Amino acid sequence: MGVVNEELRLETGPGGVRVSAGAVELAEYVVEPDTPRPDSPKPYLHPLRTTAGDVVTAVRPHDHPWHNGLQFTAANLSGENFWGGRTYVRGQGYTELDNNGSIRHLRWQRTHCASGLAELRHSLVWETRAGECWLTEDRSIELSDVDLCDGSWLLTWKTSLCNTSDRLLEWGSPATEGRPTAGYGGLFWRGPRSFVGGTAFSSTGVPGDSAMGGRAPWLAYTGQHDISLRHSTLVFVDCPANVRHPTPWYVRTEPFPVVSFATTFHEPLPLEPGGRIDLTHHAIVADGSWEPERIEKYIATRIAARWG
Repeated sequence: MGVVNEELRLETGPGGVRVSAGAVELAEYVVEPDTPRPDSPKPYLHPLRTTAGDVVTAVRPHDHPWHNGLQFTAANLSGENFWGGRTYVRGQGYTELDNNGSIRHLRWQRTHCASGLAELRHSLVWETRAGECWLTEDRSIELSDVDLCDGSWLLTWKTSLCNTSDRLLEWGSPATEGRPTAGYGGLFWRGPRSFVGGTAFSSTGVPGDSAMGGRAPWLAYTGQHDISLRHSTLVFVDCPANVRHPTPWYVRTEPFPVVSFATTFHEPLPLEPGGRIDLTHHAIVADGSWEPERIEKYIATRIAARWG
């Protein structure tokens, strides 16, 4: 692999932060989005770009306008919807309810850029539609290992959720409410429309949509761009310290490209009052089509040491 740690630049604006390497803006983190209440407003990363400048995320697609780039959220938290759109209700299907909560940026704890590492850390609150604070969150997003020779960079998303309500909360999904395979939730990626029909495979060798619900330490998605006609690969890597590791995956290549670390795919995750959930996820953003051997080498040399 090539020389890593290309120097990064960080630019803060009224609604978010941009991180660039050379002439390429790798990521924009939107912390105060102008999102309609029915779409459950929340911070998100978009656009994400490869080192070649190709965009690998989508924002407000017409089929699911609450799918915004890379975001962390929950479709069902004890009946509240922090995902957006309708809520899946057992025995009724997707139903319009007045339960769309929001995940709101409170304050920056750290925005720092040095030695090839950019760190964006902030505090957030999860508020129900009625305005009750159910969760507080400490979130850190790191961009590092920018390697122009290898055509790759690494994103690390760390979150710590604390139940500040006086009740037991259950983080679930439409699947835990009875809709088969709809186990989406947690850290969720929506790819560009040109990635429809792309190539996905898990570390266990299961291809495409067949990986839905299966557990694996990582899952890769390769798509082709319009205009440049280049390919890009995103590799989503679960940290061994995470609850329910290796994570189940929610993945679709058609009719739209999505991947989710689906912690609550098969069963809800309870959180007692005052309890915490800590999660760390990685995403390799790469130019070209990456094969399993190259992915395994990257994880062994660039990511595994971070797990201690």
